[in-house]
Amino acid sequence: MKNIWDAVGHFFGPSHNVTFAELMGRLAQTSIDCAKHFRETNGQDLAGIIDFEHKGDAIVDEIHEILDNSFIMRFDISDCMSLADELDNVLDGMRKVAVHIDVYRPILSVLKPDALELLAVGERMQKQLFDIVAMLAEPRLSLPRVRELATRIDEDESTADKIAASAERRLVAEYVAPGANRLEFIAWEKLYRLLEEMTDHANHCAKLVLSLARKEA
Repeated sequence: MKNIWDAVGHFFGPSHNVTFAELMGRLAQTSIDCAKHFRETNGQDLAGIIDFEHKGDAIVDEIHEILDNSFIMRFDISDCMSLADELDNVLDGMRKVAVHIDVYRPILSVLKPDALELLAVGERMQKQLFDIVAMLAEPRLSLPRVRELATRIDEDESTADKIAASAERRLVAEYVAPGANRLEFIAWEKLYRLLEEMTDHANHCAKLVLSLARKEA
């Protein structure tokens, strides 16, 4: 049966499959570019981050258009939708962080070292995510290679969890004293939570591609 569907897919949808892979690559690259800009500006350029998010939204709209008008795809259309939307969530996550920093600018104008470390881990994860998404353009996903990259991304996500947990413990110790600035605590605690959520989305993207590779194996 698999050979029959491969033949049908080759007949009906190769152009849509190629276009989907190209658009996913563009979306992943937009995410990398946004993360780089975010790190270089310490998240202080809200307008610039929003511009990247809008570019990502436009690409996602193109992806949805392709998927909505495809008779058959190499991968299940619902899986493709989930992957595109989750990658878009990575960009949306950076926008949420930038909005939060902008709202609390008097407090967050200079980011703490652990926040910068979380940004660096997130950017590294997105570069690895680009490599794994780029495999969608190959004739067949290599399960061992996808698994290797997905494992690296998962390890980085665990690292981000540890950084965030350590930062939160430090915050509690720093702001538990009577008279401590509770607004500062809220600003920093939410920042760490949003940065960690961003790495969660990147990790979920990798797991979705890994699921596709397993289905194709």
